[in-house]
Amino acid sequence: MLMVWWIALATAFVATPVLAAVALRTNWVDRREGLEDRKPRTEPVPTVGGFALLIAIAVACVWAGPLWTWPALLAAFSLGLLDDSLPGGLTPLQKLIGQLVVAALLAAAAPLADHSSWVAGLTAMVAMNAVNTFDNADGAAGGLGLVGLAPTAAGAACLGFLPWNLARRPGRSAPFAYLGDSGSHLLGVLIASTPGALWVLLLPLLDLARLAPLRLRAGSKPWVGDRRHLAHRLEAAGWGPIPIAIGLALLAAPPVWGLALAGSWGVIVGAGLTVGGFTVIVRATSDPCPAGGRSR
Repeated sequence: MLMVWWIALATAFVATPVLAAVALRTNWVDRREGLEDRKPRTEPVPTVGGFALLIAIAVACVWAGPLWTWPALLAAFSLGLLDDSLPGGLTPLQKLIGQLVVAALLAAAAPLADHSSWVAGLTAMVAMNAVNTFDNADGAAGGLGLVGLAPTAAGAACLGFLPWNLARRPGRSAPFAYLGDSGSHLLGVLIASTPGALWVLLLPLLDLARLAPLRLRAGSKPWVGDRRHLAHRLEAAGWGPIPIAIGLALLAAPPVWGLALAGSWGVIVGAGLTVGGFTVIVRATSDPCPAGGRSR
């Protein structure tokens, strides 16, 4: 298994810059048309992280055997790829329908791994949306995947991708690659189907629970993105991309580590640390964008 872990890491690390170079030539980059006020970063950034993760996991499966989640993984990746590629992206309703299909595929396969079908489907829906909304800063969602999936080939693939998501291209302020919706949906399914990984979602769910009433009071819909996430507060406080990514990963980690080290009591203590740390940061930082506006 250790060899498979390193194979997945190396594959993602090599595949990401290769795919990014191809993407720049074929205009497979983050969309800004009509979203300029929400995406201030003007330099083109390839959204190939999900494809790199998928390749790394597929290569790992050559040695470790097939995953019971493959139908759902491919559907999640395809759904995110459509959202990344279509002008204007998918509508919320279209994305919801696609996520229901992914959840149904995971639920149908769950008995093969002795999991409850309805629990698998429900957790997939929650995980895809939680990871997708948490992908609002460089390294945020990738770090979440690394923490939750660390012992697995998927966790190794996240580690192989992260340097390219955090490093800047020479002479540019933009990273080599984004995870993209294809990657965030893929990670969501991986987290939903990995025992013990679900606790890493506590942090993005806390952030969503804080933002939903704020958006409603501002006259916006709860699912419309803005620059009010925890990462944006840290950015406004002067934190750089790498400290933000590390800080978010460490803040999300306690319940996952607690479960691994001490079982249920470890989860309780770890969840308390995450909630406490989240509360301290929110109180110590200010809202950088009261009027809205999406990341990047």
